[in-house]
Amino acid sequence: MKIGALTIVILSLMLLSACVSSSKFEQALAEKDAMRESLQGAQDEIGRNKEKIEKTEQELEAARMQNALAQEEINRKQQQVAEIQDDLMNLEARKQALQESLSDSQAQMATLREIEAETKRRNEIYAQFVNRLKTMIDGGQLTVSIEQGRIVINLPNNVLFKSGSANLNPEGKEALGQIAAVLSQFSDRRFQIEGHTDNRPIKSARFPSNWELSTSRALTVVHLLTAMDVIPENISAAGFGEFQPRADNETEEGRQLNRRIEIIMLPNLDILSNELPKVTS
Repeated sequence: MKIGALTIVILSLMLLSACVSSSKFEQALAEKDAMRESLQGAQDEIGRNKEKIEKTEQELEAARMQNALAQEEINRKQQQVAEIQDDLMNLEARKQALQESLSDSQAQMATLREIEAETKRRNEIYAQFVNRLKTMIDGGQLTVSIEQGRIVINLPNNVLFKSGSANLNPEGKEALGQIAAVLSQFSDRRFQIEGHTDNRPIKSARFPSNWELSTSRALTVVHLLTAMDVIPENISAAGFGEFQPRADNETEEGRQLNRRIEIIMLPNLDILSNELPKVTS
């Protein structure tokens, strides 16, 4: 009985042990299968991640290429902008030059109109001089001409002065009186009285040379004209001696022409001082 019971106990223990070992084995197999599945899943995930990485790298490369193309386009646009800015600067410079040219042209036209008006006015005054001094012109006492844009009243010395003298003849005073009546009507005009001699030298206590004689005669005429209502601010005197002859001093006729008083109506210096502007092309 005891042996049989013991045998039963041993067999039971063996069966129990076998059951436990079989259970662990199955558990281990299950864990192994689970690990294999997990590993496979990890490998699959790694594969998917690799694909994602490759795709991302491809997309990144495409983005780099697109960015490079975009940068090239930006550079091209910037170059175009720079060229356009240069063109604008050139156009602005040309516009400025054209505006200056236009201003110069307008100033030139204004000056030309002023000169034209001054020329017309001078010709009108010349006609008045000729008309009002016609009797003296016809009598050979004087001439009226336009020379280098100036009205010139030319009076021979024999009408005004004796030889070597700066004192006016009675006929000279009368002639200058008629001239003063004409000059006094033009208060907006300036006149210069010029004395001229021939080349024969003079040397006296009063007139050491022809400079003094010609200047003294011019001053004598100035004093008489201002005493006859010609505005003093509008008149001046100058002596040129023998250095601006009208004719050849080798003949008596030429010397007689060179001995003279000239009354010059000066041009409008305000107009002539405006230099005509240059027009640039």
